[in-house]
Amino acid sequence: ASSAVDQAPEVAERWAIWRDEKRSRLRDDRGRGVSSSAIFDALTRVAPHDAVIAVDVGNNAYSFGRYFECKAHAVLMSGYLGSIGFSLPAAMGAWAATQEDDPRWRGRPVISVSGDGGFAQYMAELTTAVKYGMKITHVLVNNSELGKISKEQRAGHWHVWQTSLRNPNFAEFATSCGA
Repeated sequence: ASSAVDQAPEVAERWAIWRDEKRSRLRDDRGRGVSSSAIFDALTRVAPHDAVIAVDVGNNAYSFGRYFECKAHAVLMSGYLGSIGFSLPAAMGAWAATQEDDPRWRGRPVISVSGDGGFAQYMAELTTAVKYGMKITHVLVNNSELGKISKEQRAGHWHVWQTSLRNPNFAEFATSCGA
Protein backbone atom coordinates (compact mmCIF):
# COMPACT_ATOMS: atom_id res chain seq x y z
CA ALA A 1 0.00 0.00 0.00
CA SER A 2 1.20 3.47 -0.86
CA SER A 3 1.71 6.06 1.85
CA ALA A 4 1.42 8.93 -0.63
CA VAL A 5 -0.88 11.77 0.34
CA ASP A 6 -3.28 13.08 -2.29
CA GLN A 7 -2.15 16.65 -2.97
CA ALA A 8 -4.93 17.40 -5.48
CA PRO A 9 -7.18 19.30 -3.04
CA GLU A 10 -4.35 21.60 -1.94
CA VAL A 11 -3.26 22.19 -5.55
CA ALA A 12 -6.86 23.01 -6.51
CA GLU A 13 -7.08 25.45 -3.58
CA ARG A 14 -3.86 27.17 -4.60
CA TRP A 15 -5.04 27.42 -8.24
CA ALA A 16 -8.25 29.08 -7.01
CA ILE A 17 -6.29 31.59 -4.90
CA TRP A 18 -4.00 32.35 -7.85
CA ARG A 19 -6.89 32.83 -10.27
CA ASP A 20 -8.71 35.09 -7.78
CA GLU A 21 -5.57 37.20 -7.47
CA LYS A 22 -5.24 37.42 -11.26
CA ARG A 23 -8.89 38.56 -11.56
CA SER A 24 -8.28 41.18 -8.87
CA ARG A 25 -5.24 42.54 -10.69
CA LEU A 26 -7.19 42.69 -13.95
CA ARG A 27 -9.54 45.16 -12.29
CA ASP A 28 -6.68 47.38 -11.07
CA ASP A 29 -6.18 50.47 -13.19
CA ARG A 30 -3.17 52.54 -12.29
CA GLY A 31 -3.65 54.83 -15.27
CA ARG A 32 -0.29 53.86 -16.79
CA GLY A 33 -1.30 51.82 -19.83
CA VAL A 34 -2.26 48.19 -20.21
CA SER A 35 -1.25 46.06 -17.23
CA SER A 36 0.83 42.91 -17.53
CA SER A 37 -2.04 40.95 -16.02
CA ALA A 38 -4.29 42.13 -18.88
CA ILE A 39 -1.66 41.41 -21.53
CA PHE A 40 -1.05 37.84 -20.38
CA ASP A 41 -4.72 37.18 -19.65
CA ALA A 42 -5.42 38.07 -23.29
CA LEU A 43 -2.47 35.96 -24.49
CA THR A 44 -3.77 33.01 -22.45
CA ARG A 45 -7.09 33.33 -24.27
CA VAL A 46 -5.78 33.80 -27.83
CA ALA A 47 -2.51 31.84 -28.01
CA PRO A 48 -2.94 28.54 -29.80
CA HIS A 49 -2.77 25.73 -27.24
CA ASP A 50 0.28 24.18 -28.94
CA ALA A 51 2.28 27.38 -29.59
CA VAL A 52 6.02 27.50 -28.99
CA ILE A 53 6.60 30.61 -26.86
CA ALA A 54 10.03 32.21 -26.49
CA VAL A 55 10.23 34.53 -23.46
CA ASP A 56 12.88 37.16 -22.86
CA VAL A 57 14.31 38.07 -19.46
CA GLY A 58 13.21 40.84 -17.12
CA ASN A 59 9.87 41.99 -15.79
CA ASN A 60 8.04 40.65 -18.85
CA ALA A 61 9.31 37.15 -18.01
CA TYR A 62 8.12 37.47 -14.42
CA SER A 63 4.72 38.69 -15.59
CA PHE A 64 4.47 35.90 -18.16
CA GLY A 65 5.19 33.36 -15.43
CA ARG A 66 2.75 34.98 -13.03
CA TYR A 67 -0.21 35.48 -15.39
CA PHE A 68 0.02 33.19 -18.44
CA GLU A 69 -1.65 29.79 -18.15
CA CYS A 70 0.20 27.13 -20.13
CA LYS A 71 -1.65 24.30 -21.81
CA ALA A 72 0.32 22.22 -24.33
CA HIS A 73 2.67 25.13 -25.01
CA ALA A 74 6.42 24.70 -25.26
CA VAL A 75 8.13 27.59 -23.45
CA LEU A 76 11.70 28.60 -24.25
CA MET A 77 13.57 30.64 -21.65
CA SER A 78 17.22 31.64 -21.56
CA GLY A 79 18.37 30.91 -18.05
CA TYR A 80 18.57 34.62 -17.36
CA LEU A 81 22.02 36.02 -16.62
CA GLY A 82 23.26 38.35 -19.35
CA SER A 83 20.77 37.15 -21.95
CA ILE A 84 18.60 40.19 -22.63
CA GLY A 85 17.22 40.02 -26.16
CA PHE A 86 16.78 36.22 -26.14
CA SER A 87 13.17 35.96 -27.26
CA LEU A 88 13.19 37.05 -30.91
CA PRO A 89 16.28 35.06 -31.97
CA ALA A 90 14.97 32.06 -29.99
CA ALA A 91 11.59 32.40 -31.71
CA MET A 92 13.36 32.47 -35.08
CA GLY A 93 15.12 29.21 -34.18
CA ALA A 94 11.82 27.73 -33.01
CA TRP A 95 10.20 28.77 -36.28
CA ALA A 96 12.96 26.97 -38.20
CA ALA A 97 12.23 23.83 -36.16
CA THR A 98 8.54 24.07 -37.09
CA GLN A 99 9.54 23.81 -40.77
CA GLU A 100 11.20 20.41 -40.30
CA ASP A 101 9.56 16.97 -40.45
CA ASP A 102 9.72 16.28 -36.71
CA PRO A 103 6.06 15.81 -35.71
CA ARG A 104 6.69 17.31 -32.28
CA TRP A 105 7.31 20.74 -33.84
CA ARG A 106 6.04 20.67 -37.42
CA GLY A 107 3.62 23.50 -38.12
CA ARG A 108 3.33 24.75 -34.54
CA PRO A 109 2.70 28.49 -34.14
CA VAL A 110 5.53 30.57 -32.67
CA ILE A 111 5.17 33.51 -30.27
CA SER A 112 7.92 35.75 -28.92
CA VAL A 113 7.47 37.79 -25.72
CA SER A 114 9.85 40.57 -24.72
CA GLY A 115 10.15 43.92 -23.08
CA ASP A 116 11.19 46.99 -25.02
CA GLY A 117 14.79 46.74 -23.78
CA GLY A 118 15.14 43.12 -24.86
CA PHE A 119 13.52 43.69 -28.24
CA ALA A 120 15.75 46.71 -28.90
CA GLN A 121 18.84 44.52 -28.42
CA TYR A 122 18.09 42.50 -31.58
CA MET A 123 15.28 44.34 -33.37
CA ALA A 124 17.22 44.31 -36.64
CA GLU A 125 16.60 40.55 -36.70
CA LEU A 126 13.07 41.46 -37.71
CA THR A 127 14.42 42.07 -41.23
CA THR A 128 15.64 38.47 -41.35
CA ALA A 129 12.30 37.17 -40.12
CA VAL A 130 10.54 39.16 -42.84
CA LYS A 131 13.00 38.10 -45.55
CA TYR A 132 12.37 34.40 -44.85
CA GLY A 133 8.64 34.71 -44.24
CA MET A 134 8.90 33.59 -40.63
CA LYS A 135 5.42 33.64 -39.17
CA ILE A 136 6.17 34.78 -35.62
CA THR A 137 3.84 36.77 -33.39
CA HIS A 138 5.79 39.14 -31.16
CA VAL A 139 4.31 40.55 -27.96
CA LEU A 140 6.26 43.61 -26.84
CA VAL A 141 5.73 44.94 -23.31
CA ASN A 142 6.86 48.56 -23.47
CA ASN A 143 7.50 50.53 -20.28
CA SER A 144 10.35 52.70 -21.69
CA GLU A 145 12.89 51.38 -19.21
CA LEU A 146 14.95 48.40 -18.20
CA GLY A 147 12.34 47.70 -15.55
CA LYS A 148 14.01 44.73 -13.89
CA ILE A 149 17.23 46.70 -13.38
CA SER A 150 15.26 49.67 -12.00
CA LYS A 151 13.51 47.32 -9.58
CA GLU A 152 16.84 45.85 -8.44
CA GLN A 153 18.25 49.35 -7.87
CA ARG A 154 15.22 50.35 -5.80
CA ALA A 155 15.47 47.12 -3.78
CA GLY A 156 19.09 48.01 -2.98
CA HIS A 157 17.94 51.47 -1.82
CA TRP A 158 19.92 53.15 -4.61
CA HIS A 159 18.86 55.86 -7.00
CA VAL A 160 17.55 54.46 -10.25
CA TRP A 161 20.38 55.11 -12.66
CA GLN A 162 20.62 54.78 -16.45
CA THR A 163 17.64 52.48 -16.98
CA SER A 164 15.29 54.74 -18.95
CA LEU A 165 15.06 54.08 -22.67
CA ARG A 166 14.41 56.29 -25.67
CA ASN A 167 12.48 53.97 -27.92
CA PRO A 168 11.47 54.31 -31.53
CA ASN A 169 7.87 53.72 -32.51
CA PHE A 170 8.12 49.93 -32.65
CA ALA A 171 5.01 49.52 -34.81
CA GLU A 172 6.43 51.95 -37.39
CA PHE A 173 9.76 50.12 -37.27
CA ALA A 174 8.04 46.78 -37.91
CA THR A 175 6.10 48.27 -40.80
CA SER A 176 9.25 49.76 -42.31
CA CYS A 177 10.85 46.30 -42.16
CA GLY A 178 7.88 44.81 -44.02
CA ALA A 179 6.36 43.05 -41.02
